[in-house]
Amino acid sequence: MGDYWINQHEDIVKLLNTLTADIKEFSLQQRNNPGVAPRNSPTALRNNLVYISTEIARLQDSLTYGNLRITEQELLRRKNKVENLVSIKNQLSNTLDSAINNTNSKNALLGGNNNNGRAFGQFGKPRETDQTRQFDNTALYNNQKEIMKQQDESLDLLSNSIMRTKNIAYAMNNELEAHNEILDDIEIGTERTTVRLKNTNSKMEVIKQNAGSTCMIVTIVILIIIIVILIATDSGCKIYNDPKHCP
Repeated sequence: MGDYWINQHEDIVKLLNTLTADIKEFSLQQRNNPGVAPRNSPTALRNNLVYISTEIARLQDSLTYGNLRITEQELLRRKNKVENLVSIKNQLSNTLDSAINNTNSKNALLGGNNNNGRAFGQFGKPRETDQTRQFDNTALYNNQKEIMKQQDESLDLLSNSIMRTKNIAYAMNNELEAHNEILDDIEIGTERTTVRLKNTNSKMEVIKQNAGSTCMIVTIVILIIIIVILIATDSGCKIYNDPKHCP
């Protein structure tokens, strides 16, 4: 017996896992072969992020407005899982932005020369920082490569985090299925007990009716015995005022 919310959560985890791989591929391709068009454009990757954001919002709304028959502890656990999905999605968005910005910076770096001996490309001189001011072209390019390497490592961490989330979701689903089976067994046992109680009550009613009839018969017999005793005693003599009833 499946749970719709859990199934939706697993679908979003799969989407995040796929998007993580796509963004990692985009970053690697732009680093190693910047002149080749990527398999997934930045626009397509952003559209996927928007779609995932919408699905996460729907998942969150189902916890707020949906009629879910779950405990408070389970509700809190699911809210934490939604927050984890939002965090992963935001990290992916930041990673994609960094990959696009670094790709643009790299293209600008290799695009042309200025009077200072640096290649800043057709978009003009980028803003200097305390870190990059002392770099020449080679050092600046190596710095860009190091940043991309760090992004790849971040994507690997994100991928591992998504896999852990997926495993947790599977474990939750298995646990819920086990609980549902237990509840089904309890329901069946309750129905059987209810039937037995009804049968027992019916038998008790029959016994009660029979007991009432028996009590009436016993009462009549006792009254008859009392009358016989009275007849056979002085009380009977006085009652009937007849010598033949006296002993």
